[in-house]
Amino acid sequence: MHRLAIIIINHLHGNLFQQTMESLPTLEGDFKKDIFVIQNMPDPPAKKWVKLNFPNAHLIENDSPKGFAANINQVLKTHTDYDGYLLLNPDVICLPGMLSNLIEAMTLNPKIGIAAPQLLNPDDTIQPSRRRFAPFLALVVRALHLDNILPQLKVINRYLMTDIKFEGTTEVDWVTGAAMLLRKTALEQVGLLDERFFLYFEDEDLCCRMWQKDWKVCYVPHAQAYHKHIARGRNKIFSKENFHQLLSAVKMLIKYHGNITRCYHN
Repeated sequence: MHRLAIIIINHLHGNLFQQTMESLPTLEGDFKKDIFVIQNMPDPPAKKWVKLNFPNAHLIENDSPKGFAANINQVLKTHTDYDGYLLLNPDVICLPGMLSNLIEAMTLNPKIGIAAPQLLNPDDTIQPSRRRFAPFLALVVRALHLDNILPQLKVINRYLMTDIKFEGTTEVDWVTGAAMLLRKTALEQVGLLDERFFLYFEDEDLCCRMWQKDWKVCYVPHAQAYHKHIARGRNKIFSKENFHQLLSAVKMLIKYHGNITRCYHN
């Protein structure tokens, strides 16, 4: 990969967004990188800050808020001359070597379509950002937040892959979209993010389609980033975010006929 696009969506994230941007200089390597900042809501202070501190960044300002998939696709559709696209949530802080390690993993295995780093909580504990495809029961438990009451449920531990010790680049069903590197040639075969998912599950859907087109999804634990993990859909039951999470879960089940697997099926 010689040309990379880094895509960050800012939705009034304030200091968190600035911290993400300020971590980008740690992304060293023998490649050219361009930064795309999508302002999903009018945010004059953030716009001024970006222009002052990252004058070469491409600033995209939406007339009205779009979903995660639609925002990312804005760049994927109109800027096709990149070898890869790094998606970063505005609550992620990149650590030195993160991107170069992801690129190295993809270079060593040209069948990797998506590579993702290990995400850390601010206290340095590891987030379960790599996962197995969820069976129906796991979706129900997560949607109703029952795992907050019963945190040791086997179906959830299996879903979150807490039974695996990751010591090197490992194939996984899917990785969260908080930080992921997409290979352009894989996207050409698999297609863009599914905009029917306004928020949540667009990452799992993309990973599923990668597998079904014979591309691999890999977790690279020696590439690391901090993730503040706002997760409003998980932390606030009665919220717009949780509504979108529930709605997207239903859409996912309908799309895959209740059988989300690496194997293609009609």
